[in-house]
This record gives sequence, C-alpha cells and structure tokens, in this order.
Amino acid sequence: MTTEPTSLGMDARNRLRLIVNRTTDLTPLKSVATKAIQLAEDERSAAMDLATVISSDQALTAKLLKLSNSAYYGYARRISNVREAVILLGMRTVRSVAISSAIIDAFRVPDLERGGFDQDLFWAHSVSVGLVAELIARETRISRPEDAFTAGVLHDVGKLAMMLAEPQLFGEVVDLVNHENMKYREAELAVFEIGHEHVGSRLSQRWKFPESLISAIRDHHPAKGVHGIVSMGDLVAAADLACNREGLACGFDFTRDEARKAVVALPPAVDLAIGKVHGGMATVEEKARAFLLHVTARPPQWYAPHRGELGAEADPAQEAGAA
Repeated sequence: MTTEPTSLGMDARNRLRLIVNRTTDLTPLKSVATKAIQLAEDERSAAMDLATVISSDQALTAKLLKLSNSAYYGYARRISNVREAVILLGMRTVRSVAISSAIIDAFRVPDLERGGFDQDLFWAHSVSVGLVAELIARETRISRPEDAFTAGVLHDVGKLAMMLAEPQLFGEVVDLVNHENMKYREAELAVFEIGHEHVGSRLSQRWKFPESLISAIRDHHPAKGVHGIVSMGDLVAAADLACNREGLACGFDFTRDEARKAVVALPPAVDLAIGKVHGGMATVEEKARAFLLHVTARPPQWYAPHRGELGAEADPAQEAGAA
C-alpha cells in the first residue's frame, strides 16, 4: 500500500502522483528486476531460483557475467553462468546488480538531458554513493552492505523521474542552480514544492521494493543533518555528503566549481570507513567507473582526474573517449 507524505500540501501531493504515474508509464521496470528483489528478500529462496529468474533476461545475464569476471570483484576463477555468480557473490549482491542495471537501462531515455544535467555523471555520483554507503555499513554494521549499496545507487532516482515527467519544470530548477547560484535542494523545492526523496520513495513503493530501501531513499536528506549513523537513511545521507565533498556530484551545480562545494562535518565512522580503503575516495571513484563500464552499453563520461591523484583538470568527455 502506498501513502502520501503527510507534510505535503494538496498541490504537492497531486504533483507527486502525477510524476510517479508518468514515470512508471514511460519507464516500466523490467519484471526480472522486481522478481529478483522479492526472491533475494525471501531467505527461503535458493540460489537456483534467483539464477533462473535472471537467466531469463539475456542482456542482464551478459552484464552480470561481465561484471562478475572483471577486476571489480577480482575472483581468480572464471564465473561461467548466473548460478555460479549467485553462489560466489551472494544473492543480495546479485540483486544489487540486477536492480541497478535495470533502472539505469530504464532511464536511458534519448534527449532526457537538460541544461547541463548529465546522466552519466548522475549515475557516477549514485554508484559512488552506493560504494561509500557499503563501506560505512561494513564499519558500523547498521545494515547489510549489499542493501546499503543498492540504497545509495537509487537514492536520487526521484530526480530522473522529475526530469522525465516534468522536463520544463526541471529545466527551471537547473537554471536556478546554474544561473542564480541556488543550491539544488532549494531550487527543487521552490519549483516543484516536493523533494526528489518523496518521488524516489514513492517510486520504490510502486516497484515493490523492501521497506528498508524505501525508507533509506525517503530519509537521505535529514532536516538537521547527519550527526550519527543509526539507520540506513543515515548511511546514505552521510555517503551522499562524503561524495559531494569530493566533487563527485551530478554534473552541474558544484561538480566543476570548487568554490561552491559544501563543507560539512560528518560522523567519524564515515572517514574511518573510507580511510580503510587503500587509496580512499580515489579508489571508490575508480570502482564506480568500473561498475558502470560493465553494466552500461558504452563508456560513461567521467569527472576530471581525481584531485588526490592528478593536479591538472581534464575534459570529462576526453576522458570518456579514452576509456
């Protein structure tokens, strides 16, 4: 059962319903993804059941095996079929790949880009957030790392829905950010009167995602900031801020403008978790790019070289061409 956020006015609730209805009409989620979600949530399900569901989709199977056999996971032996992938990687990891790939494909709509909004960098940010959320989950044990990754990847999907369903209004948001120096969140609320977290959580309800994922998407912009990690929503919010702090954002606002990046204090567990990875955020960024290289049909446009590695700025389009 879906419910409207009680804090929204009638006009905002009507707009929320309109955006969600238009989005589900224009970008239906593959049935294989929803089945994979339900099976991975059922502890009684066997690996064979999930493998059978995923194997019914040839494109998803190819992407899963490509990623499974890449340096992203680093297995010495070759994984030759979906059943082996589920056994070796785990049901929830395979579910994360299935969901992420299905939604990235669903929103690959021609001419969706608007006024500097770049889909490649949107997903670069989203996967980076997923990877950092996964690290924080391992450090804090607040949630399963695989679930934290999925929530991080999907936390901003409401933005894509708003752009798809209301392109003119979304263009106004981007103009306010680019030309009036407004923060994205302020511009979004000024134009739509709802936040992308409302849209994203409502979409995830429509897609029958588990409640933990729905609430993480809904709660990733806490009104009073992130002062502790006590829920998956906190995990995602902290990971989002950690990536924004590094300039790994959605391709407009402060992505290429150092002076506009927010300076935020995060709970100690965040930097502790990132610091345990050799190379820190540079490694996270490389892993995010590797993930997208294997689950999308073409090399994604990418950020300028990570500031921790190279001092010179580079054209992201040139980087993508060299991939």
